[in-house]
Amino acid sequence: MPIPTHPTDLLPAYALGALDSEEAAQVEAHLAVCEACRTELRAYESVVGDLALAVPQVEPPPALKQRILTGVAPAPRIEPARAPASPRSSWLQRLLVGLRTPGYALAGAGAILILLLLASNLVLLSRIQTLKRQLAMTQPLPTVVLHGSEIAPQARAVLVLSEDGEHGALIVDDLPPLDPEHAYQLWLIKPDGQRDSGAVFNVDENGYVTLMVKNPMPFKEYAAFGVTIEPMGGSPQPTGPNVLKGQNLTG
Repeated sequence: MPIPTHPTDLLPAYALGALDSEEAAQVEAHLAVCEACRTELRAYESVVGDLALAVPQVEPPPALKQRILTGVAPAPRIEPARAPASPRSSWLQRLLVGLRTPGYALAGAGAILILLLLASNLVLLSRIQTLKRQLAMTQPLPTVVLHGSEIAPQARAVLVLSEDGEHGALIVDDLPPLDPEHAYQLWLIKPDGQRDSGAVFNVDENGYVTLMVKNPMPFKEYAAFGVTIEPMGGSPQPTGPNVLKGQNLTG
């Protein structure tokens, strides 16, 4: 079953191969449906590979083989007393316990230090990546609010702009539906008062519509925006009453 949130703290251990089978299965289930975590995991795996190659190769001393054989000599089997169940240890605790076994201890304190530094750096990188995602999700896009005129005081609209100001979408709410012979037209107003048509549209029975806006120039070069009632199909320049208007404060 995929875990409900991003397994940020488990990804470094997964890259190290230090998770138990249950934790690894949970992370893999999440990775199957989360592209963001798969991208983050690839970065960790790249760091793991680079650090592994950075460890210098050391020629073992001649007496090492005899010490290993002596250390692994069979001992009398003693049935251990059954101990009460203890809380499940973390992946880092299990890794450190494994490093204290004879086979791992031969690697020396340098290997332990490398693994600890690796785990620490991976956790830090994970937190930085998570913060970047949170900032990207909470960073608001530029918007322009259009208020209803005396003809439609209850109406409102929001023009949402892309971060670079090259694209926009208009969200309209509570604007009265028109008869079949008329339509609403969005105007992009330049500082000198000239107007470009941004869209011709109608609303549904609830007065709502969402549409993309056509802008011949970047939005920051327009001073204001307005919506008028025009004949069906639109007009080259405004001819009908103004129903929505707003100043451009995003520049």
